[in-house]
Amino acid sequence: MGWSLDRDLASLRKEFPILDRCIYLISNSLGAAPREALEALEQFYQLWAEEGVVAWEKKWWELGRQVGNEISSLLGAAEDEVTMFTNATQAHWVVLSTKFLRLDRRRNKIIMTSLDFPSEIYAVTEIAKFMNWELEIVPSQGQEGVQVEAILDKLDERTLFVATSHVYYKSAYIQDIAAISERARRLGVLTLVDGYHGPGILPVDVKKLEVDFYVGGCLKWLCGGPGNAFLYVRPELASSLKPRLTGWFAHQNPFLFAPKMEYAKGSFRFLAGTPPIPSLYTARPGLKIIKDTGISQIRNKSLRQTALIIQKAKERGFGLFTPEEDDLRGGAVSISLPHAFSVKQALVKRGVKVDFRKGLKKEPDVIRVAPHFYNKDEEIETLFEEIDDILKKEEFKRYSSEMKDVT
Repeated sequence: MGWSLDRDLASLRKEFPILDRCIYLISNSLGAAPREALEALEQFYQLWAEEGVVAWEKKWWELGRQVGNEISSLLGAAEDEVTMFTNATQAHWVVLSTKFLRLDRRRNKIIMTSLDFPSEIYAVTEIAKFMNWELEIVPSQGQEGVQVEAILDKLDERTLFVATSHVYYKSAYIQDIAAISERARRLGVLTLVDGYHGPGILPVDVKKLEVDFYVGGCLKWLCGGPGNAFLYVRPELASSLKPRLTGWFAHQNPFLFAPKMEYAKGSFRFLAGTPPIPSLYTARPGLKIIKDTGISQIRNKSLRQTALIIQKAKERGFGLFTPEEDDLRGGAVSISLPHAFSVKQALVKRGVKVDFRKGLKKEPDVIRVAPHFYNKDEEIETLFEEIDDILKKEEFKRYSSEMKDVT
């Protein structure tokens, strides 16, 4: 069925049980679990319990391919152009382990930015050391985004990859990936885009962006839970590359158990070992709801609700670490306010779930507020009423100001 966010919101909210128990404004960290995810996990268990190893033949072997194809339609990709991974860091490792035989050996430089997600920076840093590549990180200068011109200026005939984010995780700043990929193509540079904070909350078309690699996941805006990262590889490129970090799922005939690797065709050569089957089951209910609702509807509502958050933050004199311009803003708003970490803890205690991110260098400490298609405007009103009350009563003093391990 198709959902109307104005007409069917009450019914749609019933698909996400957590919304009955709290105000959930943290979908940029973990999307709410669809009710049908439990049924999907039960189906996984039943097949395993009743069929044992035959489950591979009946469903499991093709499941990753099927989920990848469901995601393809949200990326503007074609069938069999998206492969599933356990996490985005693993996908980055696989891409950067590839033998780039067609490229000049003088290409030994990778460009990233200081606002890219730390896990990807860690991974690329270690890969660069191993491969004897030079890694250059373009600084943000304390701004919510890195100006695209600063990235473009770093691309040259020595650059192998530009690896950066479609939407920056802390600020929800949308990077101009089209401009980056256009310059990269002219210079023979490959593009590796971390799109984890894009699909599910804003329209994505990898063909129009003309990127070489696009990594994302179902954990956040796609409401699919952990263990469901994905990788798109430009088809013209896929069949010419040979990832060094590989496994038997990437073999063209895995059940030959041949001692020599012969890569599968297309994007499937980027697979590795046995996939996390239970996670693939949990991915599908959220994907179905997202498709039934429609990305256009979701994006329009997101822009309206994030604008409302910005308005209310400015009315109170709070700082912002998210662009106010619609075309630069993803699905979340990062708000700088006094005692941010302690306020965040007090909010969670009151049943309002947001998260906190520590400021680095010139960046402020912020709480991130991320409404999704299932949130009501009234919940945003309540969020700010609760913040007002926490600050007025100095309730934040009850909570530690020291950063905890989990969001």
